[in-house]
Amino acid sequence: MFKLVCGAGNEDVEHVKRLVYVYAKAGAAIFDISARKDILEAAKNAITLSGTENKHICVSVGINGDKHISKAKINMSKCIKCAACYRVCPYDAIYSSIIIDEKKCLGCQKCFDKCPTQAITMEYKSINTKEILPYMVQNGADILELHIIGNDEADLQSKWKIINECNPEFVSICVDRENFGNREVIERIKDMIKNRAPYKTIIQADGIPMSGGSDDYKTTLQAVAMAEIIQNAELPVHIMLSGGTNSKTAELAKLCGVKYWGIAIGSWARKIVNEYINHENFWNNTEIQNRAIQKASELVLSVE
Repeated sequence: MFKLVCGAGNEDVEHVKRLVYVYAKAGAAIFDISARKDILEAAKNAITLSGTENKHICVSVGINGDKHISKAKINMSKCIKCAACYRVCPYDAIYSSIIIDEKKCLGCQKCFDKCPTQAITMEYKSINTKEILPYMVQNGADILELHIIGNDEADLQSKWKIINECNPEFVSICVDRENFGNREVIERIKDMIKNRAPYKTIIQADGIPMSGGSDDYKTTLQAVAMAEIIQNAELPVHIMLSGGTNSKTAELAKLCGVKYWGIAIGSWARKIVNEYINHENFWNNTEIQNRAIQKASELVLSVE
């Protein structure tokens, strides 16, 4: 099963609409979007336009500090206007060299890492999950996902409670090993799923979040390794690979004996269709659309 990750922080309505349309046509089954009403409507509209069926919408939220829900900010008193951030941004979220378009920023931190004067900070963007998540489920989202990267246990428990009270068809837990060791990750998952029905939880095994800018085995290695850790724990969950995933992920997982329910691809999936998605005449140019769909279809087929 192929899951397109539009980006938990992607608030660009038109960009999401085009992405979902292309990948729905290409055969993707799940579409991961940010927790915004306008983004949900854009995704639903794109699926309708695609003329496809049996699609699922996953809404992602994170606990305090999660980089997926963070936005870059520039302190102009420290900025030397070197344009290093502009050159390294993979999402065209920085223009005029120093102005950040918050709607396009996905929190990848590449600009933060590159800034020579530490003029860039990453700020967590909070949302009212108690208000927005029930709306999402009532209006078409059938999967709610919680990124549990971070140490705010109180926020984790609060959001996890809200998600379960919404009673979506599935819940998803996105985990990686940036802050915790293998044993801690498994213990946290066990605690979270102890009152859930078997196989109604998806564990999204995130190798290195937002690292899928290249299409090689090394890039996807950690995603497969993270999935193996979950698999070895023999939990009653579905395993989905993510974080550095690309067209090599399924092949490497099979070579390593890792059995997966699905593969979520974000950075690489967006990158290969970016030039077509950003075409100014996208909706009126069927040739551009078909090129994007062909590229996307090849990636979707690699997951099978």
